[in-house]
Amino acid sequence: MSAGPLRLFRFGPPGEERPGAEWRRERLDVSGFGEDYDEGFFAREGVAGLRRRLEATGAALPRVPTGVRLGPPICRPSKIICVGLNYRDHARETGAAVPAEPVLFCKATTAISGPFDPLVLPREATKVDWEVELGVVVGRRARYVAPGEAAGHIAGYLLHNDYSERAFQLERGGQWVKGKSCDTFAPLGPWLVPADDVADPSALAMWLSVNGELRQRGTTADMVFGPAFLVAYISRFMTLLPGDLISTGTPAGVGLGMSPPVYLQAGDVIECGIEGLGEMRQVAVEEEAP
Repeated sequence: MSAGPLRLFRFGPPGEERPGAEWRRERLDVSGFGEDYDEGFFAREGVAGLRRRLEATGAALPRVPTGVRLGPPICRPSKIICVGLNYRDHARETGAAVPAEPVLFCKATTAISGPFDPLVLPREATKVDWEVELGVVVGRRARYVAPGEAAGHIAGYLLHNDYSERAFQLERGGQWVKGKSCDTFAPLGPWLVPADDVADPSALAMWLSVNGELRQRGTTADMVFGPAFLVAYISRFMTLLPGDLISTGTPAGVGLGMSPPVYLQAGDVIECGIEGLGEMRQVAVEEEAP
């Protein structure tokens, strides 16, 4: 019987998450190994070292209780680099040209949350939108990486819902980062799936629904620029550190592209998934007054 792919996750209360691993169909607490899924973990032995330790001692590790909260599967990385307009159909629905080079912007790491945590609508928000995306986690320091070597710098892949406040993003001046970086606007998970366990990251089905109504259905095959190309390209402009996250864009079906546009309200339920990487669910709630 196949043991199934290795899946990395983190569990526990916000800010107190511990590392776990789904291995041989068991969810194990691997905090006893002394490493969380941060820059140091990926810079040292990373996933390969975790596999060796699981083979040696996994059967003796404590099991993770059912029903425990799942947090983001990686610790807060040094940066999140997002790629805009990276699906041809999404570029068309927003009235933009397909870019000749990747459109890059940053998203604050304080936006990261767990895959089932609430989506908090900021106090001044009026146009909160959804975007199901494939996330790429960097496994090795990357600077001026050749395209043919870039895949070797990828530790694994995860699911990301790249929430956006379109008024902040497009109507308040400046760059997109204001509309992308609100707290809870980057739920990740439920797992990080190692690159070796993803047969073809450029051929994964993806979907998103709001209140049970399908809004996005696509495939990573429609990307303009694939994951390995993006690692090589971004490394020409900045150093990518182990554990950094690249979010690779979204297919058509966002609220901004609807006629008329449709945005999220308190009480809405947003669910999304990517083939082999799991599913997530958020309920939109109003931000509490201070």
